[in-house]
Amino acid sequence: MINPHDLAELLDRKGYYVDDDDGEVTASLDPYEDELDDLLILLAAVECLQLKRKPVENQLGFYLPHWRAYEDMEQYCKEFPQDPACLDYDA
Repeated sequence: MINPHDLAELLDRKGYYVDDDDGEVTASLDPYEDELDDLLILLAAVECLQLKRKPVENQLGFYLPHWRAYEDMEQYCKEFPQDPACLDYDA
């Protein structure tokens, strides 16, 4: 499974917006554009994104898991050493 940092980078490159503060992923920055995106639904279905209620709007939003828990990949790999992105293949 892809780690949240790499997924955020790939989504950004595809034109999605990732909120740096809370890891929310949206297809548009326009709050009035309430169209659900098929890719975000698919990523939530395979547990690459989490669904949470937005506090103000009380609507479901898509969030990267563990977004603020790790400052960098080194810290992430200490927590998840078996993640394929963390394995050292040179050893």
